[in-house]
This record gives sequence, C-alpha cells and structure tokens, in this order.
Amino acid sequence: MRLPVLRLVAGFALCAAATTTTLAQTADQPITPARDFSGVWTTYRDPGAAPTAGGPIAAPPTIPFTPEGERRKAEYAKLTGADVPASGSFSGDNPAAHCVPYGMPTMMQSAGGYPIEFILRPEQLTMIYEVESETRRVYMPGHGVPPEKRLPVRQGYSEGHWDGDTLVVETTDMSDGLDQRTYPHSEEAKIVERFHLVPDARVGKILEYEMTMTDPVYYTEPVHFTRKWMPLKDGHIMAYNCTEEPWLRLLDARRKQLEAGQPVTAQMKDVIDVYN
Repeated sequence: MRLPVLRLVAGFALCAAATTTTLAQTADQPITPARDFSGVWTTYRDPGAAPTAGGPIAAPPTIPFTPEGERRKAEYAKLTGADVPASGSFSGDNPAAHCVPYGMPTMMQSAGGYPIEFILRPEQLTMIYEVESETRRVYMPGHGVPPEKRLPVRQGYSEGHWDGDTLVVETTDMSDGLDQRTYPHSEEAKIVERFHLVPDARVGKILEYEMTMTDPVYYTEPVHFTRKWMPLKDGHIMAYNCTEEPWLRLLDARRKQLEAGQPVTAQMKDVIDVYN
C-alpha cells in the first residue's frame, strides 16, 4: 500500500511545482525608475521651439497600400470630402470634428499637442488622452481579458510585457479603422508599440515611442511611425468627450448617396436633430 501513497505524494509535488512555475511566469514585474513613465506628457520640443496646439503630425511617407487599401482609402476620401477640398465641400471631414475618439493608431500619433497621461502599475498601463478623454488599457501578463470576452473597439485590446526596460505592447481586436489619420486599417490589423525612457539633461527624461502595424487588407508591408514626448510641468488632463454614433450614421448616409451615384452632401444635421 505504500507505493500508491508515494505516487500520490509525488503527484502533489509535481502539481505544486507546476503551480509555482506558473506563478513565477505571471509574477508582476517591478516598476523601476528606469521604467516608470507615469505622469502627464506633451510633444517633445527642441530647445527654443514654440509650443504647438493640437496634435502635430509629420507629412506621411509613401504608404504601401494594397489595391484594396487604395480602394477603401479613396472611398473614405469621397465620404469626407477630402477628394475635393474646395468651397462647399466637407474639406476633409473627420471623426474628431464630431466628438468621436480617435482610436488606434491615431490616438498615439496625435497625442502630445493635447497632453497624454500614463498611469503605470505592475499589472496595468492606463493611458488617457485629453481629446475626448480617450482611454486605453494595457494588461500585463496574468491580468488580461480572455479572448472570448473581448469586443472589437476603436482602441483595440492591448497586452504588454517588459523587454529589459522597454515596454512592448501588442494590440489586436480593433474595429474597422477606415477613418484613421494617415494609417487606416481593417479588423485584421495588429499593432506593436515600444515605450522607452531616455535621460535628458534639459527636461529630465524623454519618452521615446515606436509603432509598427501590419494589415494584409490595407498594406503590402508593415507601416511605422515614431514619437517623442517630454514631461508636461504641472500638467493635468481636462474633461473633453462626446459619442461616436452620430459620426457613424453620417458616414452611412454619405455612403448610400455615393453608391446611388448621387452627390455626397449629407451633413450631421441630416442624421440627428441636435442642430435643428
């Protein structure tokens, strides 16, 4: 009878070892000074440069669109009037003009003119962009949401891990991003971001940022951009938000006109009565 008992004890030992290993793999990583970028940040400015309003975005490089990506981009330009920037057109209408959160990757591309706040804890990074009070959450290992409980949203679902002192964030589950500035995307898009602190004698520290996005629907190869932020002295985030539904209704109304071969003339007052 001793042999089954020994086997039982051995089994418990193996289970305990496996549990210990699992816990070790998901243990929260410490937030050391070299990693801690909690605080409010603004776009990095060279010495003597004047502050800028809004979210400054450099002219985009040549973007490697697929034929389908080009088609979707051209359709969106017609829906928003960006194809005819003349008097009487919508002159490049955009979701932000109708109180819709930017979504990814535009939120990170434009953050800084209006400040962005990072709240970094061992289990989660929370980002709050002042425009529309747009918020993202990055879940660290062991704290994520099961795939079956995730819903596609403009900001996507993000998980992060440390690579040395660089935070690497992977984002999936984004809703269709036809209205993203510079880099539109489909629901198949995936984004990888890297956040890294660099000491700076003038402002104390700089937060360097890099984004890489892949999307087989829109692009023939990955697309990239980089940003640099510096601490905003005595900065804070102000409330600034509304809803997305009217913007989506407006795009649907314009798409129906486009598909019917009619002039694209629908305006916000045609889909909601708040302006009447």
